[in-house]
Amino acid sequence: MERVDDLRSRFLGLKGKVIAVVYVFEGDVTEGYQHYDPWKSDVIADWLSAIQEIQCLPFIIDVRTFCEKGFNRTLPVIDYVINLNAGTTDLSVLGLVPSICAFLHIPCIPANTISTIVGENKKISNLVAKAQGCIVPRDLQPTEPSGIFRPANLGSSCGVQLGFPQEIFTKDYLYQEFIPGFDMTIPVLYNPLIDQLDILPAIMYYPSSKDIYWYLGETEKALHKGYTKKAILLSDNVKMHFKSMAASFGISTFCRFDTRVECRSNTELDKLITGEIALERIYFIEINPLPTIKNQINFHTAFQALDATSSFWPCIQAYTDVFHANGFVGFLLSCAILSLKAKR
Repeated sequence: MERVDDLRSRFLGLKGKVIAVVYVFEGDVTEGYQHYDPWKSDVIADWLSAIQEIQCLPFIIDVRTFCEKGFNRTLPVIDYVINLNAGTTDLSVLGLVPSICAFLHIPCIPANTISTIVGENKKISNLVAKAQGCIVPRDLQPTEPSGIFRPANLGSSCGVQLGFPQEIFTKDYLYQEFIPGFDMTIPVLYNPLIDQLDILPAIMYYPSSKDIYWYLGETEKALHKGYTKKAILLSDNVKMHFKSMAASFGISTFCRFDTRVECRSNTELDKLITGEIALERIYFIEINPLPTIKNQINFHTAFQALDATSSFWPCIQAYTDVFHANGFVGFLLSCAILSLKAKR
């Protein structure tokens, strides 16, 4: 009870902070700053609502203006920055906002430059995953027909396809063995009650066709068709493994792991979703250190699947007691801020 009371006090201490939302202005079409999938107004709006829910002050600013004002020392006092500079065609540009935050000594949510760049580059993140003991699909030659092609630096399933394409638009890619089974994403979030990263319920993309060769492609992801989402139980060693994995990438607030769970038949697929998923079935695909956060998205689905047995449950109750609300994005934001405060 004492720890929960302390958590309420820490939540109360968040009130009145100035939180900047640094977003991509889509009208900025400067060469070298192109975006293939910038976050839209619905994402920005949910973050703004979250800031107001925890009774903080939002400061809304586009990336270019933030950079200029930062270097000219004309920014107002800012306690935290939410980095919404994502979806750039040049991976290096993703480090822009967290690098400037580091220069200005402003804590940046969700990740610093190193974690962002290392995580978003699929080639590097696969090497880190292997070194940490994850199973990673084996690399294939372009002449082998049974692989899956993924651009190394793009998200939102852009350019993902079965087989090696006849024409490729990027020199940075992975071509790996395709694993029969299903796609599963594992959200990770800092738990302030235990002062460490913790695992939210994993979310499975259950194919409407029950086809073990179905995968979440660019079209399916954009249209939200061809699948339903199901919360999946993970064994304790899987949870420990991915908490350790997140820490190895330097994550302290939240992130998401995208994986492929191996199974060899439709019958086996249906059996797997009723029990715990073992570690030896899970193939690492990528880590997303800048996951999309808004209502009705993976993190929200996982949040809705929490119950009283979850280690997050007392945190949610404490949050509700303090802010008289139970918004998912507000709760995630408050946990992220407490994580950064704990690091100081």
